[in-house]
Amino acid sequence: MNALEMKGLPEISIAKTVTEVATLKNEYAQDFMDRSRPLDEKQIAAVINQGTMSYAGRNPSPALDENGDFQCTDLDLLSFLTPIAARRAVIEIPHYRNRRQIIKRQGERKIGTNQFGPITSLVSNKDVFSFSVKLHDKTIVTKDGESGQESVGAFRNYMIVDCDGHWYDGWDKIVWDPNAEENAFLTEKKLWTGNSVHFQYYVHPNRWQSVFGAPYLLKKMLLARIDDEASFYRQEMKRLAAAGIELPAGEKLEYKPAIFEGQTKAIEVKTMEMLLAMPEFSGSYEPVPSTAEGLLKAYRRQKLLTYTWKPAVQFTARADEAAFMRYGRDASDNGRIAHWIKNAQWNQWRRNSRSALYNQLILSDDMALLYRTKTKTEHISSN
Repeated sequence: MNALEMKGLPEISIAKTVTEVATLKNEYAQDFMDRSRPLDEKQIAAVINQGTMSYAGRNPSPALDENGDFQCTDLDLLSFLTPIAARRAVIEIPHYRNRRQIIKRQGERKIGTNQFGPITSLVSNKDVFSFSVKLHDKTIVTKDGESGQESVGAFRNYMIVDCDGHWYDGWDKIVWDPNAEENAFLTEKKLWTGNSVHFQYYVHPNRWQSVFGAPYLLKKMLLARIDDEASFYRQEMKRLAAAGIELPAGEKLEYKPAIFEGQTKAIEVKTMEMLLAMPEFSGSYEPVPSTAEGLLKAYRRQKLLTYTWKPAVQFTARADEAAFMRYGRDASDNGRIAHWIKNAQWNQWRRNSRSALYNQLILSDDMALLYRTKTKTEHISSN
């Protein structure tokens, strides 16, 4: 998504447009809130790219201090990985221990003990602060059930940040071949320690302020719009299926049930829910034709929204929220507020007497930011 063309789209300025977004005067906000205005890739890329999830333009601390002692750079891993993932770099994870149950599918077999392949995306969990890299792992061999033909590669997620929001200790390094731009940056900023780069943060502490910026607010609006639109197209699919219309043969891949190996145990992790209260969407989506072509359009559109656009937008939004969870609150769970949000404070708020208690920050008559910390049960491997 980061490499998509943005020419001709209005630039987002974090400090200047917060009020415009909150009052729905921003061009992107108006597009997202109106169902009759179709979403497109350029809009998605523009909002994601304005989240500054990259090492470009950064001036991190060097790996060694003035005395030549190791101090570890403050460049965060997620920002460094984002442009590497955008170019689909091939990486290797030499040693990895599964945090959750091992998943195997019929017709697949594993070669060797390492993991390597091109990064296809960076993945975030919507409920807990876990982050992973998705590889087309070339150590997995798959066999076609009908022809028996084997091919190399299958998609796998490898966790780098645990579900409790801390570094996952089931891996120790990522090996990759830096391109000229990456090597020049690492050399100029003196981030190499021998032939390695060490990271102390997966998300930079200063990123906690991002949740108060226009790009973050737009991402939350966009995520809500994506969910809303995807739901509409799934309903369209049900409508056409009820009329006896079917997808063309081969359009939908055959489902292969997962086989889970090993025992699990339940753990409690602290997480945070951050919401953007905003008006209802206006307008309506155009129904697809009641034909096979219409069903195909609805199927592909909801698939694009759900499995491509949403994860890309969610990743940067969850990185912002992880930073706020870790660095934007004090020991009493009191939230900090960025300096560009003037004359505002967090107030306690409930929808009703039985609902959860949130911290609420009023942004306008139409919009408010809310968060609450909570405990969630996660099931992990007990092996």
